Amino acid sequence: MKRLALPTIFLACGAILASGCVYKMSIQQGNYLVTDSVSQLKEGMTRSQVRFLLGTPMVPVAFDDTRWDYYYFFSSRKLEHPLKRRLTVYFADERVQRIENQGVPTQTDLEQLEQDLKKAINAKKNDNKEHGASEAEPSADSKPSENAPAAEKSAEAPPNPVPSSQPLPAPSGSPSGPP
Repeated sequence: MKRLALPTIFLACGAILASGCVYKMSIQQGNYLVTDSVSQLKEGMTRSQVRFLLGTPMVPVAFDDTRWDYYYFFSSRKLEHPLKRRLTVYFADERVQRIENQGVPTQTDLEQLEQDLKKAINAKKNDNKEHGASEAEPSADSKPSENAPAAEKSAEAPPNPVPSSQPLPAPSGSPSGPP
């Protein structure tokens, strides 16, 4: 009985330790589309113009030549949910009739995101000025909460341990010079 128990325990411990050491590789599949190229896509373009901008579709439709699907999938252990994007281009008379975009960012999307970010930063500055706090001295109200996003926490600078009004202490010596 003791002969069987000891190997079973070692086997169980080995299985538990090995399960935490599994490497999960990032997976990228499909057509990665650049925002500049997607922004240039317009109705009325020919098939060759679309192929020049976006490349050939990854999955050709065997029975329907009037539709090109560009799929993109990215999975990583750093992401909670994989990225799934799809751009579908419909043709009529060898020209683009319409475009369906599901998740592929365009240049206008990026510009809108930048404008929203600038508005949020200005609103935060105005809010700090109304509370009487300067940007150099963050008040207790402006500290990020525990539930705040990581980007907001990282933007908060740690306090300076030596105030700028006091000079830094002189070093006592160095290994290569006199003490």
